Amino acid sequence: MATAVECPPGRAGIVVTGVGAVSPAGLGHRALWDAVREGRVTTGPVTRFDTSRHPSHRAGEIPRSALSRLDSLVPPHRSLAARCLAAAAAEAAHGAGLTRTGSRARTGVFAGTVMGTRPVLDHGITSAGLTAEGTDWAEPERLLDLVPEVVPVDGPVVLLASGCSVGGDAVACGAAAISEGEVDVAICGGAEELSQEVFAMFTTLRALAPDVARPFDGDRLGMQPAEGAAVVILESAEHCAARGGLPLAVLLAHGAAADAYHLTRPRPTGDALVEAIGTCLRDADRAPEEIDWVCAHGTGTPASDGVEARAIVSALGGPGRRRPAVSSLKGMLGHTQGAAGVLEAVVAVLALAAEHLPGNATLRRPDPACAGLDLVPPRGREAPVATVLSLAFGLGGGVSALLLGAAGGDDA
Repeated sequence: MATAVECPPGRAGIVVTGVGAVSPAGLGHRALWDAVREGRVTTGPVTRFDTSRHPSHRAGEIPRSALSRLDSLVPPHRSLAARCLAAAAAEAAHGAGLTRTGSRARTGVFAGTVMGTRPVLDHGITSAGLTAEGTDWAEPERLLDLVPEVVPVDGPVVLLASGCSVGGDAVACGAAAISEGEVDVAICGGAEELSQEVFAMFTTLRALAPDVARPFDGDRLGMQPAEGAAVVILESAEHCAARGGLPLAVLLAHGAAADAYHLTRPRPTGDALVEAIGTCLRDADRAPEEIDWVCAHGTGTPASDGVEARAIVSALGGPGRRRPAVSSLKGMLGHTQGAAGVLEAVVAVLALAAEHLPGNATLRRPDPACAGLDLVPPRGREAPVATVLSLAFGLGGGVSALLLGAAGGDDA
C-alpha cells in the first residue's frame, strides 16, 4: 500500500484509518488485494456441505489454511462469521494504530449481515432432525460477541440487516455516529458465513452460475454465494490528526435509497441506484466525470447487471462525458452478501492507494447492453485513481452507495 499522509488538523470530514478482511482470497487485506490485483478467481467446489442435489456446486469459501490461522488470532465461537468479523476488526484497528496509542477514544461498532448466526444451524442438522445445541443460531446479535474482546469498545454496538446493501449501510451508520458526536471511532464491518439455506434459496431462484460468475458478460448465467468479513475504521479528520493517525482514504459521501419494486428483482429503470449516486455527487460536490472508478455490485445475474449498467450510465454518462470505468469483484470473490459492501470498500481504499483499477476478471464477451460503460479488462488497468464510487443493492430494493477519495486530496 502507498504511504499514507498525515491528517491536516482542523479539517472537516471523515477518514478511513484502518482496513481488515477475511475472504475467499485468504486472511488479511493483503491477501484480498493480491487476488484482486492478479484477477484471480477464488471461488471453487463447495466442501462445507453436500451440494449433490444442486445443479451448481461452487461458491466462495474461506481457505482451510486461513481458517487454521484464524483459530490462533481470535477466541473460539460457534459462528465462523463472528470469528471472521473479529479478525478483520483486529487487523483494521492494528493498522489504524488504535491498539498502540492507549487512547480513550469513544469507539462504536456498526456491522451488517444477511444471515447473522443462522448458519450455525447448518452444523446442527443431523439425520435425527433439525436440531442444534443452544439457541445462538437464532440470536443474530451474537455475531458481535468477539469484537469487544479484540478491540476496546465503549460506545454503541449496532447490528444492521438491510439485505445485501447492508455493508454500505453499516459504513454510513458509523459515519453518522461520528458526525453527531456519538463516537470518535467507528468500527464499520460486514460478515457472512456460507449458508446452506442461502445456497438452496438461490438454487430455487435459478440464479446460481454453474462455473463462475461473469458480471456484465453477455453469457452470464448467475451468481455464486461466498463468505467472509471486512472492516473499515472511520474517524473524523480532526480526531485522526489529534492522535497522530494516518488516513488511508476519505469518505466523501454516502447515499441510500429503496425502490420497493419487487421481492427479488430491481426496478428495471434503476431509479434507486440513480438516486443514491446522485446523493453522493451532490453531497461531495463532485461532477460525474470526476469518478475514476465504479466498483459495481455486479452479481452476474441476467436481470440485475443490466439494470445496474443502465443506472450507472444514466447517473454518470451522457454526451461529452467519458464512459465510467466499471468493474465488479464478484467474478473473483463471489457474493459475500452482508460482507460484500465493506469488502468492496476495502478494495476501493487499496485501489486509491495503488492507483490501479481492478478488472472484470471473468469477462469474456461484454454484454452489448453495457456499451455505455468502460468495462475494465480482466487483468485491470494502471491509472490514476482519486475517487471511487462503490455500489451495493439487495433483494427488496435497498441500495447503498459510498464515495471514497484518496488521502491527501482537498477533502482530507
